[in-house]
Amino acid sequence: MDNEQRVQVLEQVLAQMLKPVRDVPFSVIVKSLAECKVIKVDTTTKEDKDLLDRLQKAIALCAKELNSKPIRRPRPNEVGNDVEAYVLRALPLAGLTATRPTSRLGRGKSTGYPDILVTDTAKRPTYLECKIFGHGKADTTMRSFYLSPSESFKVSQDARHLLLAFGMDPTAVAGSRDSMYRPKSYKLIDLYDLLCDVKYEFNSDNRRLYASSMVLLQGTL
Repeated sequence: MDNEQRVQVLEQVLAQMLKPVRDVPFSVIVKSLAECKVIKVDTTTKEDKDLLDRLQKAIALCAKELNSKPIRRPRPNEVGNDVEAYVLRALPLAGLTATRPTSRLGRGKSTGYPDILVTDTAKRPTYLECKIFGHGKADTTMRSFYLSPSESFKVSQDARHLLLAFGMDPTAVAGSRDSMYRPKSYKLIDLYDLLCDVKYEFNSDNRRLYASSMVLLQGTL
């Protein structure tokens, strides 16, 4: 096989790889990335009923604080990060332990899935992701959930995986680009049956992107 044939084969392989893979179960993804089992919530058990009751109490407490101290931001995507602090404060008040999750090696980071590790009264772990959506606008095709492979993936044990999302109603702040965000609804999701799509991408870094051999024009301004 000569070089031209090798290039053709590689192009065909890449073209096949770049086709999106659709409807991959979330539980399969986590098992592959972390070698950990995703446990489905069973509402017939005493332990899971207690967990949901306490989460509902935490949600109510969180909503109360959000209404008294709304989040002021110019863009909705910033509000989702701010909500985490409200949730972290509310969970202990409902009798649940809340910490930042870490990898098997004890590494943690502020970004990436999941946001919070909850420990219930039965000493069981539950991962909790925090999101927001426009109140009354949950039924759209906009991509809103992301999960990327990482050497410090923050899932390190078999657990339930839940997502708490608040439906926010923004009120514009006169004389600024900001809005005040208050919750009008919420959804608590069991991610076990969530179907995800995979879309590959290519990337580079500054060293390669701005290499002198690539520059056509440059200067100071």
